[in-house]
Amino acid sequence: MKQKHFILLWVLSALLSGCTSLYEKQSPAPVYTGQTPAYRQKPKTPERPAPPAPLQEPEPVVKTVPIQEFNQPLIPIAPTPLPSTSPITEGAAGAGQMLPDVNVPGVPGSAPQQSMPGSAMNEVPAPQPQIFVPTPFQPIEPPSSASPAVGALVIAANKNSQSGDLDSAVATIERARSIEPNNAGLYYRLALLRLKQSKPKMAEELAKKAALLASGDRQLKKHSWLLVAHAREMQKDFKGAKEARDKAAGF
Repeated sequence: MKQKHFILLWVLSALLSGCTSLYEKQSPAPVYTGQTPAYRQKPKTPERPAPPAPLQEPEPVVKTVPIQEFNQPLIPIAPTPLPSTSPITEGAAGAGQMLPDVNVPGVPGSAPQQSMPGSAMNEVPAPQPQIFVPTPFQPIEPPSSASPAVGALVIAANKNSQSGDLDSAVATIERARSIEPNNAGLYYRLALLRLKQSKPKMAEELAKKAALLASGDRQLKKHSWLLVAHAREMQKDFKGAKEARDKAAGF
């Protein structure tokens, strides 16, 4: 029993001595103080010095000099009078000839300018515009119709024309012409109304129709062609107007 106790004590002492040596060899555990350990800190980069400021050139100094007053007096220049006569020009035979005085505005002693015949100074008169004057035209009263309805419409159209209502007069004659489509007098009246409305082309066509229908009435034929000539003159067709007058002269 004693040997067992001795061995056990020896083993325990050996274990204790071994643990003591183990603790002596290890370093103590680090204590956390909130700061980064030195071996984990990044090396600090050295700060570069700021570049020196560029040298500023001094601003140039501008000196102002006051302008001296200009007190030089003004000397008026008198105008040189022009001679009242023009120089002598040599003629074809060598003899001197005095030209007339020339009128110079603002120069005393100068004579008014006179135009010489045959010279380039003579002005050519401008052509006067031609004013067109139509040939006087005197309409006639065509023969009345035997139809009472047409006669009433013609009277109404005359009243409208005298009052200046040309559109109503034209419409009334158109109604009368629908009743008697071959009445040459109605075409003549309608042509006169178209002339008053400043429609010479329509008046010319109606007057030619009236001359065609008035086969036995020579007076109506003649005045129908005179109306055609007057309408052509209003259209500046002077050649056609002369032809229409020649036809009217044949009746």
